[in-house]
Amino acid sequence: MTTTNRHFRRTPRLVPAEQRAPLYAAYKAAREWAEKNGESYTDDGIIQAAVRAFDAERRAQGQAVIDYAHLVRQRAFSEGTFGPGPRTEGVLDHIRKELAEIEAAPDDLSEWVDVVILALDGAWRAGHEPQQIIDAIVAKQAKNEARVWPDWRTAKPGQAIEHDRTAD
Repeated sequence: MTTTNRHFRRTPRLVPAEQRAPLYAAYKAAREWAEKNGESYTDDGIIQAAVRAFDAERRAQGQAVIDYAHLVRQRAFSEGTFGPGPRTEGVLDHIRKELAEIEAAPDDLSEWVDVVILALDGAWRAGHEPQQIIDAIVAKQAKNEARVWPDWRTAKPGQAIEHDRTAD
């Protein structure tokens, strides 16, 4: 089995150093276990196993993680507070309002988080279960990482950077 740690080459700018080391250690342990046991996991499968181990360690230390249990809790709160059903128009209206608040205060983390929470709310209201949402996020990240992207230094500020669609 050939594996690479291409995902971890990107982590230095995304994950603080004190968190990077244990996450890489969990990845390495999962990869070594798979090789030792003749398993043929993809890097993404190994990374998911490593992240689960890392999350378990964080939970044991009393740190918060966003996982299946968190999504179940978020859904229960939302359904109890805002009612059942799709509420697509209401969720979209709220997202638009939050986007305007981000434009007014782009450094305000709480406004970005509001959009994330509303996106999760929309996903379960569209009929998706917590594990489906988690799997879709992981799959989409892997898909984006596999795409061809232009050099960000050549992009016009204020415009979206689109991937090369000729490979789609």
